[in-house]
Amino acid sequence: MRLFFSFFLLCAPCFSSFDAEKPNIISFLADDLGWTDLGCYGSSFYESPNLDKLASEGMKFTQAYCAGSVCSPTRASIITGQVPARTGCTQYHGSMRGTELCFAEVLSKHGYETFFTGKWHVGGKTPEEAGFQTAVVSPFISDNPEDPKSTRQITHTTLEFLNRQTSESPFMAYVNYHAVHKPLLETESLVAKYEDKLKTDPPKAGLPKGLEMEGKLKNKQIQDDPSYAAMVEGIDMSVGRILTFIKDKGFEDNTIVIFSSDNGGLSTKNCTSNLPLRAGKGWLYEGGVRVPTIIKWPSVVKSGSISTVPIYSTDYFPTFLSVAGIPLLPEDHVDGHDLVPLLKDGTEPSRDTYYWHYPHDHKAGNEPSGSILVGRYKLVTYFRTKKVELYDLEEDLSELNDLSSKMPEKTQELLTKLQIWQKTLPNFTYGSPVKGKPHGGDKKK
Repeated sequence: MRLFFSFFLLCAPCFSSFDAEKPNIISFLADDLGWTDLGCYGSSFYESPNLDKLASEGMKFTQAYCAGSVCSPTRASIITGQVPARTGCTQYHGSMRGTELCFAEVLSKHGYETFFTGKWHVGGKTPEEAGFQTAVVSPFISDNPEDPKSTRQITHTTLEFLNRQTSESPFMAYVNYHAVHKPLLETESLVAKYEDKLKTDPPKAGLPKGLEMEGKLKNKQIQDDPSYAAMVEGIDMSVGRILTFIKDKGFEDNTIVIFSSDNGGLSTKNCTSNLPLRAGKGWLYEGGVRVPTIIKWPSVVKSGSISTVPIYSTDYFPTFLSVAGIPLLPEDHVDGHDLVPLLKDGTEPSRDTYYWHYPHDHKAGNEPSGSILVGRYKLVTYFRTKKVELYDLEEDLSELNDLSSKMPEKTQELLTKLQIWQKTLPNFTYGSPVKGKPHGGDKKK
């Protein structure tokens, strides 16, 4: 029945004429950008004036989560509306089953021009197979010294697509950057700017104390890398150029813009600091899964608003459909919730539980682990050692005070709920990490 229902909706006749009120959609996704890496999220060393302006014109989320602590799982969750353990893509360079319905397939069937550019990094389907009518996958590292991480190429291909658009039909542009992923590369002139800033106005070490180490690795305490700062500004300039273009072309008032990141900042490999959050990319602590997220939707979202409501990367699929006026497909985007009511009047999604599953070792220091967040309480468990930790995020955002021994009943409640959820998943892997290639990918990263 589920497959028939999805097939029926996809094969239904497209809109005979374009409704001028049907919004365009632009979704930006940065790579490895940490929760505090933007000025509007507290960074004083990195500069992001265009994204700060976007936050002042839209809604900034303080508790937005990615469904994976590394890139490919989150990217798969965005296009499918399903958590990594459900798609089977749980590791970087990983692959989905390939049978999942993707949001671009639905939008394309309902009159949207769909466009992808930048970093795909999801096995199981190509961008075209996922429904993007136009796709330009850019290199991870380009040969152009003035564009080492393809940021400007991504900008250029996006502007080319937007320049072809008219008011006759709506469009969806999914713009995926390679920055700020290692290696840290930007133009010499932009790096030099931050080398000078580091000398004249050096940033101060962050707080709190107690997060100097994560496992056996040092956890970066301060945002002070000129190359990383230059990459942040490179993304910011790209977003600024694209948003200026849609304003000049008259699209701004009828376009919803989303900006987010695929996982937290890489703090245990000397890239950025996520303080006051614990750890970073590869870990299931807040530094690994909490990301900066901004949504601007003129006439719908109040300018300068801030939401403390938790949201999830799986939510974008149903939100895109709702924005477009397309019936939701809850049996496909099974782990996603429509955010439109939240954007319009603050109505929260009917959900208080969030799950993470990462059955792999990661070079950032983490071991195979799972996590669950229910309300204010977050539990992290390690599959190999069976260690369990419990934190109260309202009182202890930095996850320094393990309450598992003080609150055994709450600990067991969350652990049992996590284990019940795990057993419902078709691709769940228990215990040790997956051997060999992670779900069809390679181990180059």
